[in-house]
Amino acid sequence: MARNSENTFPKWLRYFDTIDSTNNYAMRLTDDGMAYHGDVVWSLHQTGGKGQRGRQWQDEPGSNLAMSIICQPSLPADSQFRLSALVALTIAKYLQTIFSGWQVAIKWPNDIYINDKKACGILIENIFRGMEWTYAIIGIGINVNQQSFPDNIPNAVSLKSASGKSYDLAELVTDIRAGILNALSTTQTRADTQKLMDNYNNLLFRRGREVAFEELASGRKFEAFVQEVNSNGELVVLSHSGIETFAFGSVSWKI
Repeated sequence: MARNSENTFPKWLRYFDTIDSTNNYAMRLTDDGMAYHGDVVWSLHQTGGKGQRGRQWQDEPGSNLAMSIICQPSLPADSQFRLSALVALTIAKYLQTIFSGWQVAIKWPNDIYINDKKACGILIENIFRGMEWTYAIIGIGINVNQQSFPDNIPNAVSLKSASGKSYDLAELVTDIRAGILNALSTTQTRADTQKLMDNYNNLLFRRGREVAFEELASGRKFEAFVQEVNSNGELVVLSHSGIETFAFGSVSWKI
């Protein structure tokens, strides 16, 4: 149920105690012609939160951040990975500012890891009308104040468990929205994109280290050194066979 946000929250924010999925609600706003650039849907609990590849995002009610930002990208239709990298980098750099003791990294394509454990997941759903990229729904889930996690997700960490500090969810919503909208407005040129990718790769999870992978189509298991992510959003690795590139969804990490 939504709170009466007229006097409590800014006009760009739609707040819910519980919702099926903030991304789903944001999609409905675009379908109904009620979506505006910079609108945010935020809920303290999602009953059907979505992760990558159809996975469900699990959260502890009231402890974590689940939000979706509606944006009109103003980017070419083939720039979807640029948006993904921009969002991941913006959140990673923001997390670096709120606690200096963290080792923050971006696990390709856009998970955020703190001290080698997953703290944040991002799911971007794009809407096209013809050839025009009209909206991007940027779904962001961050483990914030949750202190323990189910046994089936042992690689998770929260901001609180990694720092010993509690964090204000409304402040995180406001800061992350502002950071992403600002980054969108200042990343337009080819030079901007190159700088974006350089900064993204500087924070690339396990860059220069050997990682075990599985190629999903063939079932091939192999080890390779993580090199970079190229401007097409492909992961570049150095395996025993030489340099190989992989599109998102074609390989899984074995961590």
